[in-house]
Amino acid sequence: MAQKRTLDLEKVINKATEIINEKGLSELTMPKLAMALNVRSQSLYHYVSNRDQLLSLVCAERLRVLRRHLTESLIGYSGNDALYRFADETRDFLLNDRTVSSIFYNVDEYINNKLITDEINKIIDLGEKLLDVDKKNTVSLHGLLGAVLGYVFLDRADLFKNEDKKSADDNYHELLSRLVASNE
Repeated sequence: MAQKRTLDLEKVINKATEIINEKGLSELTMPKLAMALNVRSQSLYHYVSNRDQLLSLVCAERLRVLRRHLTESLIGYSGNDALYRFADETRDFLLNDRTVSSIFYNVDEYINNKLITDEINKIIDLGEKLLDVDKKNTVSLHGLLGAVLGYVFLDRADLFKNEDKKSADDNYHELLSRLVASNE
Protein backbone atom coordinates (compact mmCIF):
# COMPACT_ATOMS: atom_id res chain seq x y z
CA MET A 1 0.00 0.00 0.00
CA ALA A 2 1.32 3.43 -0.94
CA GLN A 3 2.20 5.80 1.88
CA LYS A 4 -0.10 8.82 2.04
CA ARG A 5 1.66 12.12 1.36
CA THR A 6 1.61 14.28 4.49
CA LEU A 7 3.85 17.08 3.29
CA ASP A 8 2.32 20.37 2.17
CA LEU A 9 3.51 23.92 1.50
CA GLU A 10 2.56 25.11 4.99
CA LYS A 11 4.73 22.40 6.59
CA VAL A 12 7.62 23.28 4.28
CA ILE A 13 7.35 26.99 5.19
CA ASN A 14 7.00 26.27 8.91
CA LYS A 15 10.03 23.97 9.00
CA ALA A 16 12.12 26.46 6.98
CA THR A 17 11.11 29.17 9.47
CA GLU A 18 12.10 26.93 12.36
CA ILE A 19 15.52 26.21 10.83
CA ILE A 20 16.25 29.91 10.24
CA ASN A 21 15.10 30.86 13.75
CA GLU A 22 17.21 28.16 15.40
CA LYS A 23 20.32 28.03 13.21
CA GLY A 24 20.35 31.10 10.97
CA LEU A 25 19.62 31.92 7.35
CA SER A 26 22.80 30.38 5.99
CA GLU A 27 21.85 27.01 7.46
CA LEU A 28 18.68 26.77 5.39
CA THR A 29 19.47 24.62 2.37
CA MET A 30 17.11 22.40 0.44
CA PRO A 31 18.94 19.21 1.53
CA LYS A 32 18.89 20.27 5.22
CA LEU A 33 15.23 21.19 4.97
CA ALA A 34 14.42 17.83 3.37
CA MET A 35 16.31 16.04 6.12
CA ALA A 36 14.45 18.00 8.81
CA LEU A 37 11.14 17.09 7.15
CA ASN A 38 12.23 13.48 6.73
CA VAL A 39 11.66 13.53 2.97
CA ARG A 40 13.84 13.34 -0.12
CA SER A 41 15.12 16.69 -1.44
CA GLN A 42 13.26 16.13 -4.70
CA SER A 43 9.96 16.10 -2.77
CA LEU A 44 10.44 19.76 -1.86
CA TYR A 45 10.38 20.77 -5.51
CA HIS A 46 6.69 19.85 -5.66
CA TYR A 47 6.11 22.90 -3.45
CA VAL A 48 8.89 25.37 -4.29
CA SER A 49 11.09 25.72 -7.33
CA ASN A 50 14.25 26.76 -5.43
CA ARG A 51 15.64 28.27 -2.22
CA ASP A 52 14.92 31.84 -3.36
CA GLN A 53 11.25 31.07 -3.85
CA LEU A 54 11.17 29.33 -0.47
CA LEU A 55 12.72 32.35 1.25
CA SER A 56 10.23 34.64 -0.49
CA LEU A 57 7.33 32.54 0.76
CA VAL A 58 8.78 32.36 4.26
CA CYS A 59 9.41 36.11 4.44
CA ALA A 60 5.97 36.99 3.06
CA GLU A 61 4.34 34.69 5.61
CA ARG A 62 6.30 36.19 8.52
CA LEU A 63 5.43 39.71 7.31
CA ARG A 64 1.73 38.69 7.22
CA VAL A 65 2.10 37.52 10.81
CA LEU A 66 3.70 40.86 11.73
CA ARG A 67 0.89 42.80 10.03
CA ARG A 68 -1.81 40.79 11.84
CA HIS A 69 0.07 41.28 15.11
CA LEU A 70 0.32 45.03 14.53
CA THR A 71 -3.34 45.30 13.64
CA GLU A 72 -4.36 43.51 16.84
CA SER A 73 -1.86 45.44 18.98
CA LEU A 74 -3.03 48.86 17.75
CA ILE A 75 -6.69 48.44 18.66
CA GLY A 76 -7.67 51.23 21.04
CA TYR A 77 -4.62 53.39 20.34
CA SER A 78 -4.56 56.66 18.42
CA GLY A 79 -2.29 59.58 17.63
CA ASN A 80 1.23 59.46 19.01
CA ASP A 81 0.38 56.54 21.30
CA ALA A 82 -0.46 54.50 18.20
CA LEU A 83 2.81 55.54 16.52
CA TYR A 84 4.83 54.52 19.57
CA ARG A 85 2.95 51.23 19.76
CA PHE A 86 3.48 50.60 16.02
CA ALA A 87 7.21 51.25 16.40
CA ASP A 88 7.57 49.20 19.60
CA GLU A 89 5.64 46.21 18.30
CA THR A 90 7.54 46.23 14.99
CA ARG A 91 10.89 46.40 16.80
CA ASP A 92 9.99 43.65 19.26
CA PHE A 93 8.71 41.40 16.50
CA LEU A 94 11.84 41.84 14.39
CA LEU A 95 14.13 41.31 17.38
CA ASN A 96 12.33 38.12 18.35
CA ASP A 97 11.71 36.74 14.86
CA ARG A 98 15.12 35.86 13.50
CA THR A 99 13.55 34.62 10.28
CA VAL A 100 11.98 37.81 9.04
CA SER A 101 14.82 40.03 10.24
CA SER A 102 17.43 37.76 8.58
CA ILE A 103 15.61 37.83 5.27
CA PHE A 104 14.56 41.46 5.58
CA TYR A 105 18.12 42.68 6.03
CA ASN A 106 18.97 40.92 2.77
CA VAL A 107 16.08 42.69 1.06
CA ASP A 108 18.25 43.78 -1.86
CA GLU A 109 18.02 40.17 -3.04
CA TYR A 110 14.23 40.19 -2.79
CA ILE A 111 13.24 43.82 -3.44
CA ASN A 112 11.68 42.91 -6.79
CA ASN A 113 9.75 40.04 -5.26
CA LYS A 114 6.05 40.87 -5.46
CA LEU A 115 5.05 38.69 -2.49
CA ILE A 116 7.46 40.46 -0.17
CA THR A 117 6.92 43.99 -1.48
CA ASP A 118 3.13 43.54 -1.27
CA GLU A 119 3.42 42.56 2.39
CA ILE A 120 5.84 45.40 3.17
CA ASN A 121 3.46 47.86 1.46
CA LYS A 122 0.55 46.59 3.57
CA ILE A 123 2.56 47.29 6.73
CA ILE A 124 3.49 50.74 5.39
CA ASP A 125 -0.19 51.40 4.59
CA LEU A 126 -1.06 50.50 8.17
CA GLY A 127 1.57 52.95 9.43
CA GLU A 128 0.33 55.69 7.09
CA LYS A 129 -3.21 55.26 8.45
CA LEU A 130 -1.80 56.01 11.90
CA LEU A 131 -0.28 59.23 10.61
CA ASP A 132 -3.57 60.24 8.98
CA VAL A 133 -5.52 59.84 12.23
CA ASP A 134 -4.00 62.97 13.72
CA LYS A 135 -3.21 65.58 11.05
CA LYS A 136 -0.97 67.61 13.38
CA ASN A 137 1.30 64.59 13.67
CA THR A 138 3.47 64.82 10.59
CA VAL A 139 6.35 62.57 11.58
CA SER A 140 7.64 60.86 8.47
CA LEU A 141 6.77 57.18 8.34
CA HIS A 142 10.01 56.73 6.42
CA GLY A 143 11.88 58.28 9.34
CA LEU A 144 9.98 56.24 11.92
CA LEU A 145 10.53 52.93 10.11
CA GLY A 146 14.15 53.86 9.48
CA ALA A 147 14.65 54.40 13.21
CA VAL A 148 12.99 51.08 14.05
CA LEU A 149 14.93 49.10 11.44
CA GLY A 150 18.19 50.82 12.38
CA TYR A 151 17.75 49.94 16.03
CA VAL A 152 16.87 46.35 15.19
CA PHE A 153 19.95 46.07 12.99
CA LEU A 154 22.21 47.46 15.72
CA ASP A 155 20.66 45.21 18.37
CA ARG A 156 20.86 42.08 16.18
CA ALA A 157 24.47 42.85 15.25
CA ASP A 158 25.40 43.19 18.94
CA LEU A 159 27.12 46.49 18.22
CA PHE A 160 26.01 47.77 21.62
CA LYS A 161 26.36 44.51 23.53
CA ASN A 162 27.50 46.32 26.69
CA GLU A 163 24.17 48.11 26.85
CA ASP A 164 21.56 46.40 29.01
CA LYS A 165 18.00 45.89 27.77
CA LYS A 166 16.56 48.75 29.85
CA SER A 167 19.15 51.22 28.53
CA ALA A 168 18.59 50.02 24.96
CA ASP A 169 14.83 50.44 25.37
CA ASP A 170 15.21 53.87 27.00
CA ASN A 171 17.52 55.09 24.22
CA TYR A 172 15.17 53.72 21.57
CA HIS A 173 12.17 55.45 23.17
CA GLU A 174 14.13 58.69 23.44
CA LEU A 175 14.74 58.58 19.68
CA LEU A 176 11.05 57.92 19.02
CA SER A 177 10.06 60.76 21.36
CA ARG A 178 12.29 63.17 19.49
CA LEU A 179 10.90 62.06 16.13
CA VAL A 180 7.32 62.49 17.26
CA ALA A 181 7.78 65.48 19.59
CA SER A 182 9.43 67.56 16.87
CA ASN A 183 6.07 67.53 15.11
CA GLU A 184 3.78 68.37 18.01
